[in-house]
Amino acid sequence: MIVYSKKIIQFMNEIKLTVKEVLSKEIRLKVVGDRFYDVRQQASYPIKVVIYNNKNMLGYFDPTFFELGFHECLMHSSRQQLHNIIRHELAHFITFIKYGGTIQPHSPEFRAVCKSMGWNEEVYLSTTSLEEGMNVFDIEESNVFRKVQKLMALSTSSNKNEAEQAMIKSQQLLLKHNIDSKYIGGNEEEKISLKRILKQKKENAKMRSIAQILGTFFVSTVYVRAEDHIYLEILGNAVNVEIAEYVANVLQIELENLWNQAQRLANLKGIVAKNSFFIGIAMGYCNKIKGLKREYNSEVTTALMVIEKKLVDVKDMVYKRLSKTKSSGNYCSRSSAVGEQMGRQLNINPAIDRSSNKSGALIGYLG
Repeated sequence: MIVYSKKIIQFMNEIKLTVKEVLSKEIRLKVVGDRFYDVRQQASYPIKVVIYNNKNMLGYFDPTFFELGFHECLMHSSRQQLHNIIRHELAHFITFIKYGGTIQPHSPEFRAVCKSMGWNEEVYLSTTSLEEGMNVFDIEESNVFRKVQKLMALSTSSNKNEAEQAMIKSQQLLLKHNIDSKYIGGNEEEKISLKRILKQKKENAKMRSIAQILGTFFVSTVYVRAEDHIYLEILGNAVNVEIAEYVANVLQIELENLWNQAQRLANLKGIVAKNSFFIGIAMGYCNKIKGLKREYNSEVTTALMVIEKKLVDVKDMVYKRLSKTKSSGNYCSRSSAVGEQMGRQLNINPAIDRSSNKSGALIGYLG
């Protein structure tokens, strides 16, 4: 996952300064603000740096997002090692600009780019693999994750009272974890995690519905465009992000199943009805969760307000310039009402198997 904290952001800014220095002094390209120009100064590219902790290499260049990524452990590396890895990833960036995306990562063309900059083996062999299977979850986070998973599984019980109680307990457990979080307590070293999910051609009502539902799991969501696709980015505590990712993958499939069910039961047809149905699903589910929150005592309600405010602050910290998207189109009130009824009875069971990284998920609809 991509990670943020005040200390990590400071590290990112230090790397960005080094990137600009290498681009201007060693590669001899024009740098203006947070962008740089190609040799002919005909096109400019962003200087985007992120820190991650879930990959087994020290750095990467992602041409989809024009993104330079560096492992969190480099915060404790030598300046020479860090600068060589920065040069290595910039060489990938320049190779991509010069040859496009068809060149193999460490091809002769890549080595030729390094050589043209006067960089030797210390640069083009500098990205070292880390141990396989590195786990970014600590023991406490894993325990919380498993407990929430079990409660969400119970929330699809055919016993309505048992299902509701399991959902309430899962929400309370997530809330307690966030209240106890060092970040919520104001510790600047508590890390915030980010994941990109649900890659698709364009934003639609189903994606908006999923994003709205994910907000009940104490995460922020943002739509991000890259090339000819759009992604949903989820941001929050590592446990919340993990749960939200699995829930999103489940909903991506199961909302279609619920739509098929609604078509048969309520004779709904057409794209307007389908979009309105998805909006209704999110409205019904979120209203149910809001109802659960009204049962909290004043102390918990205050803590919940603090968490929600922190999520807003985190979004502002990560996304400096965030534009709002507006949904448009026709609306079918009857389809929305059917969706809202189903949403109120929707219980999500990710049935997560972390060892296999697969979700054998079920959606419970208690009709």
